Amino acid sequence: MFEEKFNELSYSEKNQFGSIVNRLLLKGFIVRDIFDNKEKIVKISPDYRFIEKRYDLINDYLSFSNWRIEIDKILGVVTLFNDNDENRIKLDRETSLVLFVLRQIYENERNQTSISGESIYITTPILIRTMLEHGILMPGKKLTGRNIAKSLRFLAQHNIISKVSGNYDEGNVAFYIMPSIVYALDNEKIAAMSQALDNLNKKDEGVLNDETINQD
Repeated sequence: MFEEKFNELSYSEKNQFGSIVNRLLLKGFIVRDIFDNKEKIVKISPDYRFIEKRYDLINDYLSFSNWRIEIDKILGVVTLFNDNDENRIKLDRETSLVLFVLRQIYENERNQTSISGESIYITTPILIRTMLEHGILMPGKKLTGRNIAKSLRFLAQHNIISKVSGNYDEGNVAFYIMPSIVYALDNEKIAAMSQALDNLNKKDEGVLNDETINQD
């Protein structure tokens, strides 16, 4: 069945099909509205449009390996899922913290604007300031743009953020938080991380209070 439908595609569509499936497997997300660095505008992704058009065919192909895609047309996100819950990427602690804060920023901004599917523009200094306000630090490291560069680069590679300008290693990046972040970190994990951070902050406050009492 798949082979018959695939052979109905033109030569260029077959090449496009292969390229898009590979990008899906590599990145995990395809986002509808992307920032074009050459034209300096947000435009509709041709990959997203192709997936919309060939959704059933792509899923037929992916099903052989227990993969599937789903399209959130409101947010404009194509997400890749594995039905066996395999091939999941385990994030390091630093990237997990950065992702958590970016998700919080995204949700706060989206609630204020009430616009679904819109990317949120942000800069590295804003991200760092937000992390400091929430008492989120990097273990053994100073919280700087350079020290979170690895995490931001990783998130960009997986279509969770999209760089607009600046240099990761110089710590001065401006970027969009993409709506795919909603699927990159689910609500249960957000709740668990929030609770863990709250407990950590309370513990730190308790230490400070004990030190104050001892000094008296």
